[in-house]
Amino acid sequence: MMRGVFVTGTGTEVGKTVVSRALILGLQHRGTRVAGIKPIETGWNERKGDAVLLADACQKPELVQERGLYRAAAPLAPYAIELSGAHPPLVLEQVLEATRKLAAFADFAVIEGAGGFYVPLGRDETMADLASGLGLPLVLVSLNQLGVLSSVLCARECIERRGLFLRALVLVEPQARDSSFEHNARILKERLRTSVIHFPRCEGDAALIHAALDSGLVDACLSKA
Repeated sequence: MMRGVFVTGTGTEVGKTVVSRALILGLQHRGTRVAGIKPIETGWNERKGDAVLLADACQKPELVQERGLYRAAAPLAPYAIELSGAHPPLVLEQVLEATRKLAAFADFAVIEGAGGFYVPLGRDETMADLASGLGLPLVLVSLNQLGVLSSVLCARECIERRGLFLRALVLVEPQARDSSFEHNARILKERLRTSVIHFPRCEGDAALIHAALDSGLVDACLSKA
C-alpha cells in the first residue's frame, strides 16, 4: 500500500509546488526514498513545469512522463480543455494506475494535485476523486492572507465529507503581509484537528530543506496520527 501524502490547495498559485518540493527534499535529507509526482498538469511545459520540479528534487526524471499521466498545454481545468476539444478526455483510472506504478519504488510518495480540491477533471469527476482513489492523507496549502479562514474551513469540510484525513495545513507566507497575517494561524488552530504549519518564503534547495524541517512539515507528514 502506498505511503505518502496528497498535496492540495485552496486554489491555484498558493504554493503547492514549493511546499511539495520542500517536503521531498526534507524527506530525502532524512534518508527517505521519495517519489514526487504531479499526475495531472495543465499549462504543461516539459522543461520547467511543476512535474519537472518535483522529479528534479527526487533526481528521477522518469517521474515526469508515464503512459496514463495527464499533460495538456492549455492552462485550464481538464474538463474545460475537454470541452474545448484541445485534448482527449482525462481518464482517471489511467492516471491512478500510472501514479501508483511510478511511486512503487519509494518509501514515501508526495503527490501534488492541480489547482484546488474540486477542480473538474471531467463531467462528473474532480480532483477530489483523484485524492480519494489514492487514499492518502492530505496536506492543504494556502496563502496566509485575508480570506484564508473561509477558504481553509470550506476545504476542510469538503475533505472530511469525502472521508479523507487532513494531515496538515500549510500557511505560506505571502509576498506582502496584510492585517490578518498574525491571527489566521491561531484561529485555524482553534477550529482544525490537525497541524497548522507556517511556511516561509524561500528559494534554493538548502533553504527549502531547512524550511521543511524547521517548520515541522516533515515530522507532520511522517506522523501516523
